[in-house]
Amino acid sequence: MKKILYSTAITFSALFMGSCGDLLDVNNDPSRVGGDAATLSTLLPSAERFTSTTQYGSAQYGAQYPQYLAGQTIGQFSPYGFDQLWQPFYTDAFPSLQDIINRAEEAGAYNYSGIAKTLLALNLMTVADIYGDAPYSQANQGTANLYPCYDKMEDLYRVHIINLLDEALADLAKPLPTVPSLRAVQNDLIYGGDLAKWTKAAKAIRARYFLHLSEKDPAALATAAQEAAASFGSFSEDLQLVYEQQNPNPWFGFLGNATNKPMQPSSYIVDLMSGRGGRFQGVSDPRLPVYMTRTSATQTDIGLTPGRIVGDQTNVNVNMTPTSWHTRAVAPIQFITYAEMQFIIAEALFNTNRAESHAAYRRGIEASMTKVGVPVAEISAYMNNPAVALTPATLTLQDIMLQKYLALFLQIETWTDMRRYQYDQNVYPRLEKPVINQLPGNPWVQRSNLADEEPGVNTCLPTGVTQTSVLWLFQ
Repeated sequence: MKKILYSTAITFSALFMGSCGDLLDVNNDPSRVGGDAATLSTLLPSAERFTSTTQYGSAQYGAQYPQYLAGQTIGQFSPYGFDQLWQPFYTDAFPSLQDIINRAEEAGAYNYSGIAKTLLALNLMTVADIYGDAPYSQANQGTANLYPCYDKMEDLYRVHIINLLDEALADLAKPLPTVPSLRAVQNDLIYGGDLAKWTKAAKAIRARYFLHLSEKDPAALATAAQEAAASFGSFSEDLQLVYEQQNPNPWFGFLGNATNKPMQPSSYIVDLMSGRGGRFQGVSDPRLPVYMTRTSATQTDIGLTPGRIVGDQTNVNVNMTPTSWHTRAVAPIQFITYAEMQFIIAEALFNTNRAESHAAYRRGIEASMTKVGVPVAEISAYMNNPAVALTPATLTLQDIMLQKYLALFLQIETWTDMRRYQYDQNVYPRLEKPVINQLPGNPWVQRSNLADEEPGVNTCLPTGVTQTSVLWLFQ
């Protein structure tokens, strides 16, 4: 199908202008629910899948920035606009979630609107963390506003994201609808309509939000810890979308089942998990053969140097395959997890309650390993190794952030963590810029370029945007 260029202002039920002036009636798109057939229960599963696509899209190529993967020129800091996030959010997730919110509020079905606001807040925070300023308050208005101006990142954080989360929790706590067919949420692919779990998910997103905001307001650290503690009780409650064999996880086709791998695991994460990464020295992480597959008889696992292109290093011997945990056909796309919550608690309490920080650090490691199927004996051996076990007195911030890095493999949230700490080697030891850096002066990438689709389509764009511009949140 020919690529279509969209303005962020146009909703999913409007006509979209094509790259050569074509008109596309999206009601003819078989992946969408037509206006006549749309109900809350038919819109919800599509909105959840659209959300999964935005979360995957943010990491599909962006996972090279936190050096989970390497192998393309994006990893050399060449121009990149995260279109795999921009288009799915503005043409699919945002309009469908807002449509659910509008319909649900009109019908008094606050169970549905609470879910939609939770997902919209998550997606909007992802967009803000990558682009900084982004359209929101003027966007999604159809032909009424084809050129939406960008909300400042500060406004997205201090007003819109937190308002969505506050409203989500309020909606989820309201009485169920009076209409019998709306009382139970139908076709919920994530939690099966369990509003208690959605409430925990909203609190988990709030924990991530307040951790981010602590860069501007240190008092938010305590709130982040409180929200995290009130969120998931175990990894069985993680906010994620699990895929099926007939509808496989998108990582499966991109890296797992691909004949020619466009990317490979980077040497940074492979060295860290092999016990060669400057911390956890000499300790082999049992998640390594679960996360990726060794493709040669060589006993030493070797990843691709960041900045190198796939094929440059013939000795690389690890790859993502159909049996790697994250790139299986039936793997989940993880939005936000119990393990992340534990590492948020560990980081947030590091300076005020070292004992609980250490306990949360250990819970995060154990949850990550248990979830991906590491045998109990191997978990015990790893966690009892003195280099990992530590004590409240010997635990460092570096330990917390590195274990969070390992637990959040292939999630773009790690890039936000790295920018919060401005790539500090005291936090991420031996983290180096790519060996080929296309940005003048050899800086770190700080943000996305403007989305490729915006210039020439939207006439109300921010100016002075470069990949080296430090975003408001990290200044």
